[in-house]
Amino acid sequence: MRGRQSGRRPGPPAAAAAAAAAAAAGTVAVAGCAFNLPPKTKPHPTHAANPAAVRLADSPALLVQCAIRTAGLRPGGQSWLQGLNVHITSTNAVDFQNWFAVHDAPGPYPQTFVIDGHRTHYLAFGATWVRKGSLWVPTHTARNDPVAQHTSLYAWSLWAAAQDRLPPLVCGTSVTAAGLQAQVFGPSGNPW
Repeated sequence: MRGRQSGRRPGPPAAAAAAAAAAAAGTVAVAGCAFNLPPKTKPHPTHAANPAAVRLADSPALLVQCAIRTAGLRPGGQSWLQGLNVHITSTNAVDFQNWFAVHDAPGPYPQTFVIDGHRTHYLAFGATWVRKGSLWVPTHTARNDPVAQHTSLYAWSLWAAAQDRLPPLVCGTSVTAAGLQAQVFGPSGNPW
C-alpha cells in the first residue's frame, strides 16, 4: 500500500530529524530574544563569568558621561540624565539605548562640541580636523567611512569594553571606569 499509512508513528530517522529541527528552532528563538534586551542596569549574577559582556553593555553610558564632561555634550531633558550626570536604571535603560542609537555616529549634530580644542558639530574622538569657516570638521565624516566610524562613540565603547578601561581621548585621564560605573549604574557588581 502506497501513500500515507494512518496510525503509524515515524521511524527513528524521521523522529530524530524532527527533534533536531525543534531544537534548532528553539535555539534560534532564544538567541533572537537575547539580542533585543535593553541595557542592563546592574550586572546580573549570571554575567559574573563574562565581565567583558557586562562592560560592552555598560560602556556606551560611561562614554556619554565622559563626552558630557570633556566635550560639552548636552543631551537635553532625557529621563536618564540628572543635571549633567548619566544615571541608568531599569526604568530609563531603553530610553538611553534609543538615544545612543541615534547619537553613536560621528555626526554632524545641531549642537556644537569642543573636542581636541576644536569647536565642531561632530562627536569624533581621535579624528584629524580641518577648519571650515568658524568650525572644525573631521577629515573623514561619511557615516559609511571606516575611518570616521573608528572615531564614533560606538567604536570607542567597543574599545573600552575590550581594553577594560576608558579611552583617554574621550574621557581624559582623571576618571576610572570602575568609578564612573558606580556613578552611572549605582552600587552593583563592577566589571571594570
